[in-house]
Amino acid sequence: AQLLDFAQQVVKEPVFLVTNSIGGVAGLQAAVNKPELVRGVCLVTLSLRGLNIRKQSPFIKPFVRPFQQMLRETDVGLGFFNLVAKPTTVKNILRQAYVGNPDAVTDELVDYILTPGLRAGAAAVFLEFISYSEGPIPEDLLPLVSCPVCLMWGTADPWEPYEDGKAYADYPAVQEFIPLQGVGHCPMDEAPEIVNPKIINFVLRNST
Repeated sequence: AQLLDFAQQVVKEPVFLVTNSIGGVAGLQAAVNKPELVRGVCLVTLSLRGLNIRKQSPFIKPFVRPFQQMLRETDVGLGFFNLVAKPTTVKNILRQAYVGNPDAVTDELVDYILTPGLRAGAAAVFLEFISYSEGPIPEDLLPLVSCPVCLMWGTADPWEPYEDGKAYADYPAVQEFIPLQGVGHCPMDEAPEIVNPKIINFVLRNST
């Protein structure tokens, strides 16, 4: 809803959405909900939502919901948040994702992420986010999208494996699937000199 509100109230014309990870699901949902407002979606890696209840292994499914409930409703969750919400921890997590360019994980980047994460209410939002196993998955949304989709994927992504991502090139809405060699989960930061021209080309090609 926020993406569409921004398009309507600020941009005031149809937009191209450029997303990363779980933002890709939000971008696809926006394109489905208001196709007249979304001219195209560029997915710079896409969260496949592996913890969605429909994708959980039958071996772990009985344990996931009680564990999520424990995180949300007991002090265990707050303790976990306090453990994660530290500069060193955030930097280490980001370095796992930024395989292609770990030097891009700067103190400034960590601060951008951590500052809103330390505001009042942030712990509850974080715990709700990591405990959310419902809602749409890309397989639900891609068949419904009517605008062109560009899908880029880092071949070294440690969180959303490239081999899994290749299957999503087969959806009719996906105009192109672009492998990003040696890049991890956040290509727009790891290799902007590669990613930005591809985004621009996608937009220009679909603007006529």
